[in-house]
Amino acid sequence: MRYFRLIFICFLVSSIISLIGVFILSSLKYIGDSDSDFKNLPYGIAVGVNLYLALGSLPILFNLNERVRSSVIWSAISFFLLPIVFVLLLLLAMWDEPWPGILFCMPYLVILTVLFFLRKKSDR
Repeated sequence: MRYFRLIFICFLVSSIISLIGVFILSSLKYIGDSDSDFKNLPYGIAVGVNLYLALGSLPILFNLNERVRSSVIWSAISFFLLPIVFVLLLLLAMWDEPWPGILFCMPYLVILTVLFFLRKKSDR
């Protein structure tokens, strides 16, 4: 259950940080400055990308296996492999304007890294 909690905390905190970033950028008129129906679309995209990364973090559950949990390499692979692949695919899909992908993905990866090191520290 603690790994589901870890995924949920990572999703929640990174979504909040991404939404704050979108709010700041829209307040400064960097994004969503036109008067259209899609003005608030970046908010939905931010939450959607973080949900996509959270679903990609489900291999964290492999850490329930003692062999994976005891090895730092296998544990790191279970934490980071799919989210990093998803981020690379997202950045390749948005190659002409990569800053939204960076804005939406970096908080999740940073928080996941912090939680990985905290989890490893508590497992010792």
